[in-house]
Amino acid sequence: MIPVDTLYKPVSELSGLVRRGRIRSLDLTESYLERIAALDPRLHAFVTVTGDLAIEQARRADKEIEDGRWRGPLHGIPYGAKDLLATQGIRTTWGAKPYADQVFDHDAAVIRKLRDAGAVLLGKLAMIEMAGGLGYSVGNSSLTGATRNPWNLDRWTCGSSSGSGAAVGAALVPFAIGSETWGSIICPASFCGISGLRPTFGRVSRQGAMALSWTLDKLGPMGRTARDCEVVYRALAGHDAEDSYSSSEPIGPDSDPATARRLRVGVLRHDFTKSGTPSVGKVFDQAIADLAEHGVRAEETKLPDLPFEATTVVVLTAEVATAYEDLDRTGKVRDLVSTGARRSFVSAKAVRGADFVKAQRLRTVCQRAMADLFARYDVLLYPGETHTAFGAEQDFSGVEWSDPAGAAGNLCGLPAISVPCGFAEDGLPVSLTAMCGAFEESKALSLARHYQSITSWHLKRPPVGAA
Repeated sequence: MIPVDTLYKPVSELSGLVRRGRIRSLDLTESYLERIAALDPRLHAFVTVTGDLAIEQARRADKEIEDGRWRGPLHGIPYGAKDLLATQGIRTTWGAKPYADQVFDHDAAVIRKLRDAGAVLLGKLAMIEMAGGLGYSVGNSSLTGATRNPWNLDRWTCGSSSGSGAAVGAALVPFAIGSETWGSIICPASFCGISGLRPTFGRVSRQGAMALSWTLDKLGPMGRTARDCEVVYRALAGHDAEDSYSSSEPIGPDSDPATARRLRVGVLRHDFTKSGTPSVGKVFDQAIADLAEHGVRAEETKLPDLPFEATTVVVLTAEVATAYEDLDRTGKVRDLVSTGARRSFVSAKAVRGADFVKAQRLRTVCQRAMADLFARYDVLLYPGETHTAFGAEQDFSGVEWSDPAGAAGNLCGLPAISVPCGFAEDGLPVSLTAMCGAFEESKALSLARHYQSITSWHLKRPPVGAA
C-alpha cells in the first residue's frame, strides 16, 4: 500500500515519481481503488468504479514508461470523470434514473484525450440529475443520493459536479473532470476546499458530453492545486472538429506565478450584511490582504450594471427545456428525484421566442461590457461562494444565493479558477476565485499559483480519510 501522504500529493509531484520509477502506476492505482472501497460508502462520490479497466491502463502505462515511451505529465496518473461523459461500454447515467442503464459505444473527446495522455480512469463520478438544469433544491436530487462532504459528512459538496468535488477533496483521485453551466465547477471546488478551473467557452471539446445548455456548458479540471488544474487543462484544450462550438484560439504559454505582481487586479466585494455568511467575507478579505502583503496590488471595482443573472436564467431555461423535451413528452420527468423538474418545463413554456432573442442581444451587450472591464483589469477576484457547504439534507430553496460574478462569467464564456483561501467560523472551506478575459486562462492561473505559493490552505486535509 502506498502511504496516504503520497495519495494527497498533487499531480505534478505524482507525475515525477511515476516517471522516475519511484512508484508504479499500478501500485498508485490499486491504492486509490482501496481508498475508494474504504471511504466512498460514506461519501457517495462514485457512481461506477472501473477497477479492471484502471488496472489494465496502469499496467500499460508502467510498461510504456519502462520502455522509455513517456506520454507526458498525466501518464500513469489516475483520475475520475463526471458521469455525463460518454465512456465506451461503461454506463453513463447523467445522474438520473431514466438513464440509469445508459451505455454508449464511444468515448467522449475528453476521455479520449486523457487516455491518449496515458491517464488511468478509476471511475465515473456522481452528479446532480441532468446536471441540475431542470431545477433542484436539495443535494439528494441524484441517482445516487447526496454526495457527502469530506470536511463534514452532514454537509453537501454542491452541484452539479458533486462527486468530482468529494473525490478530489478526500484524495480518492488526484484529479477529476467536472462541468460547469453556471457554478458547477466553482461551487464544488469551494465547498470541498480544492482547486477548480472553468475554461473559456469552447476551449475544451464537449463532444460526447451530455448537453445541458449548448451555449453555456463547459468542461474543466478539478484538482489539489491550480498547477494541477493547468496541467490537466492543457491536455484537454484545443480545437475539435466534432464540436461545432470548439475554438481554434491558440492555447498560449504556461502560467507564471512570478508575473502575478504585475497583473492589474480588481476586487468584487459582496455585501454580507444582505446575504451569505459573514465569516466568509472575513476570510476573503484576509486573502486579499495576504496578496497585497506579497506584492499584488488590487483595487475595488464593480461589475457593469447589467442583468447578468436574469439573462443567464432565460438562456438556460430555454435551452435546457429544448434539450430535454422528450423527458416531458414521454413522462419520464416524473422519474426524477426533484419534483421541481416537472415544473421547470411549465416555466420554460412561458419563455417566448422574443424573450430568448432579447436575452441573446443582452448577452452581446454583457460580453462587450465585460471585455471593456477586462481592458482595465487582467484579473477580477471575488468569493467563489458566499456561503459554506449546505446541509446534505437541507432544502436550500429559501436561501438567498446570489451569484452575479458567476452569471457574468458563464453568460460571457469567461474562464475562472477557484482555490481554497481559509475556513469560515463553522470550520468549512472558503474559496478565492480569479476570473479573467476570454482565452486568457494563464493570467488567472498565474495569480492563483502565486496565492498558493504564499499560503498553505490547499495542503489542508479534511477529517474523512486524513490519516
